[in-house]
Amino acid sequence: MIDWIKIAESHVIRTFRKISYAWWGIDIQFYDEYDACKNYRTFFQNPVCSVIHSIPKGIKLCAQTYQKELKKCRKSQTPFFYQCFAGLQGFAVPVPVQQKYVGVMIGSGIRSLKDDDPIQKRYRETLMELGFDSMELDQCYRNMKTIDQHKKEYISDFVKHVAEDVAAFYEYLQEKNETTKKRLFLLEGNYKEKYRRIIGASPAIRQVFDTLELIERSESPVLIEGESGTGKELIAAAIHYNSPCKDKTFVIQNCSAFSDTLLNSELFGHEKGSFTGAVSDKKGLFEVADKGTLFLDEIGDMNIEIQAKLLRVLEDGSFYRVGGTEQKKAKVRIIAATNRSLKGLIEQGLFRKDLFYRINTIHLTLPPLRERREDILPLANYFLDYYAIARKEPRKEIGREVRELLLVYRWPGNVRELKNLMERLILLSGASEVIEITHIPKEILADAYNGLQTHNHATTSQTQRCPQYP
Repeated sequence: MIDWIKIAESHVIRTFRKISYAWWGIDIQFYDEYDACKNYRTFFQNPVCSVIHSIPKGIKLCAQTYQKELKKCRKSQTPFFYQCFAGLQGFAVPVPVQQKYVGVMIGSGIRSLKDDDPIQKRYRETLMELGFDSMELDQCYRNMKTIDQHKKEYISDFVKHVAEDVAAFYEYLQEKNETTKKRLFLLEGNYKEKYRRIIGASPAIRQVFDTLELIERSESPVLIEGESGTGKELIAAAIHYNSPCKDKTFVIQNCSAFSDTLLNSELFGHEKGSFTGAVSDKKGLFEVADKGTLFLDEIGDMNIEIQAKLLRVLEDGSFYRVGGTEQKKAKVRIIAATNRSLKGLIEQGLFRKDLFYRINTIHLTLPPLRERREDILPLANYFLDYYAIARKEPRKEIGREVRELLLVYRWPGNVRELKNLMERLILLSGASEVIEITHIPKEILADAYNGLQTHNHATTSQTQRCPQYP
């Protein structure tokens, strides 16, 4: 997926935008394959467009123009000029990478009609009927450069070359990322490759990986907090397999999976006859994980008595098996995870404060999927690839309406829910090559609709500067 923001904000492209406006009065915008503007902060410089965007009706008309032209660009995938409702022209240049449409460069605000042109007068009258001030409009039009046909063709060729360079630059980055084994959010399989891939490049997930790199040489305890389904176990595995004890054992224990008695036995082991069913001696997970890593998931569900024994292991590495009298020793790195507030449990007297400080030496908070929405579509596509390979079936595509829905849905189950939904949609879509909105479960449709209303309300101010399309 092309990183339009990185490209749009690069020094070369910023210089190109400045030159385009200084020489010809043209604003350059970049839209991705989902019709989202990627440089809204520097959207309109020309005076007529700025005036039009000063009232909601003008924003709506401009959005309709862009929606129409972007749709046309996706279908034709060839450069073309268009006329907007204000009498200005623009051009759209699609950007293909390996014959796949990944976005479009748009140049807007080209004035090719003179003041005395009858067509220009008609556009001016239309704008006045919409409520725009005639004197302000006249002044704005006078301040704009007039571009003749010869210049238009020259500008169009120039922008096409820039679009080709953007595509070539992206292909170079893609090839470079492949060779350097780009880090990847751990989702499945072989943890021993360092951050085998990274799905998504949101600031929230980048912070997580920045922290992982900083702690690679450490063997200190780690506390991972995050909602259910955010990938805590997978991050724990990444920490272990990129640590000094990566060649030792990595053991996983869910603290909510056993009763208190059984959890005590699982962690510390037991002696024969220590309780009903203890027919032989058994090593605990601390002995199994000696010199390695023990991952304690849902540590907030561990009772106070076991917490006390865990604290002792963390402090001096010593413990006793259930029913045993011989002191055992183990050097184990603890990685703990929880989807509950440990500080809240401390206030309730359900979690030891001293244990919290001991395991919280290194702290990681995994972001919920709703806080890294730019990663949703890359993750969804990853799961499509994964299931296509696992099932040995042709890969399905995601329809446009489904992509829009995925972006506004709340994702209470986070990445795990997205993975399960993609598997479900592959089945529900049957023989169809494209997953369509009709395949989406009703409960998700209803929730996504509510999310869309919230999303639209929250982005109103941004929409006034750059049209975002459904």
